[in-house]
Amino acid sequence: MSTIPDISVITATYNACASIKKCLLSVASQTGVSIEHIVIDGGSQDGTVDILREHDAGLAYWCSEPDGGIADAMNKGVARATGEWVIFIHADDCLADPGVLAQALNKITLNADVAVFPVFFGTESSYRLVRPKPVSYMTNFKMGMCHQGMLVRNELFRRIGSFDTSFKVCMDYEHILRALRNGARLITYEAPVLSCMSDGGISSRLDWPAVRRRMQEEKRVNERYAQSRLLRGILRVYWSLYIPYRRLRAWIHEVGLT
Repeated sequence: MSTIPDISVITATYNACASIKKCLLSVASQTGVSIEHIVIDGGSQDGTVDILREHDAGLAYWCSEPDGGIADAMNKGVARATGEWVIFIHADDCLADPGVLAQALNKITLNADVAVFPVFFGTESSYRLVRPKPVSYMTNFKMGMCHQGMLVRNELFRRIGSFDTSFKVCMDYEHILRALRNGARLITYEAPVLSCMSDGGISSRLDWPAVRRRMQEEKRVNERYAQSRLLRGILRVYWSLYIPYRRLRAWIHEVGLT
């Protein structure tokens, strides 16, 4: 009988004592699937480490030490992962219900390298359903999916490498485009809803400095993987229009017109 876990759940955390327990319990409660849970903490000082110690018996590995950001923490987790599949469920997120990982595994077709499922996004009192967009020409412009809804074959990380730590926000988008350019098969599914994703993360902020940083990284990803002169030209026009549009949206949000 194989001792390789079906899924490695990787959690990056920093000063998350208010939410980490819910995340840990949502992983520990999974049924019908073998899991290893790996937690990479960035050196929390708020009591997060005490909670990790309390749940030590249910964790395959955890550490608390300074890191270079989310991508670095995720890479540390990937380096420890032994499961066939990898999913990132961070400290402010949780799995949707106790049977969801087993349901997801039963849905995945044999030829998938990345399997993407819907997520709930927001706060518990006002979740909205976010369905992944299938890979299309538009993937050259926007990711269209959430990494908290992705199951990624561990082998894919060994084949194309881990996350680029020069990206502080869009490391998942860069990794997906790199995977697709290397022939990875990404398949989207309508169900089950895999996780509940908090809207408090850096990629969800609506203030202009955060939006500008995110767009700068998205633009860099677009330019890195634009494979034709035509696409590069389209991207130049796209960004010349999209940046002012997002600046206007951020201003509207800042002055409270929404």
